[in-house]
Amino acid sequence: MKFFRPSDFEYNSSWNIDIIPWRDSKIVFVDNIYKHPDRVYEYLTSVNAIVSNKHGNNLNGVDFMDGQLFLDNRWDLNRKFLLNKLYTLYELKEEGTFNVFNQFRLIDDFPGLGNHWHPHTDGKVNFITFLNKTHNLKAGTSLYKAQSTKANFFIEKTDTEHTKPWKNPKQFEEELCILDRFNCGVAFPGQWFHGQTIVDNFFKDTTRFTEVIFL
Repeated sequence: MKFFRPSDFEYNSSWNIDIIPWRDSKIVFVDNIYKHPDRVYEYLTSVNAIVSNKHGNNLNGVDFMDGQLFLDNRWDLNRKFLLNKLYTLYELKEEGTFNVFNQFRLIDDFPGLGNHWHPHTDGKVNFITFLNKTHNLKAGTSLYKAQSTKANFFIEKTDTEHTKPWKNPKQFEEELCILDRFNCGVAFPGQWFHGQTIVDNFFKDTTRFTEVIFL
């Protein structure tokens, strides 16, 4: 067995960054994030995550598996430099952030095209790194337009991610699908409705890995 070391999770010291205007803000794409992405992927495939976001009538572990891993990589100056760049681009105050790795896997079959996985909002700018080596350049994360002003109420109060995750076009319209590119990331305002893009049963046989940072 080869031990994993902190250096396995070090960010690169330079990246390609593309900024795309969207709605009232911007989407920022970052290439080539980890210096050793294969080691990060190897680590994620070798450990079991902790179950996340428990709710009443929880479907997590029944219809799907959704877990999280936490790493404190604030020692990494390259990571700090990249995040500072994102804070500047979004005119935000710098805060200390932890790595959160999400692991997702379907148990039940995908219910069919037209169903969207839990479009939701967050209070901060999201920075998502895709770490799916065998899913490169396929559907990753989508941005949505709510079809009703009541959409956010139902998501927060009744139709939560782990109780009723699938939504249909009558509730949300997909406006943009961001590709899942291995070792690449995307940042966007969390108040935009968004969610992971599931279009088939691929993630029934393979676990989906992302790193999520809230700026």
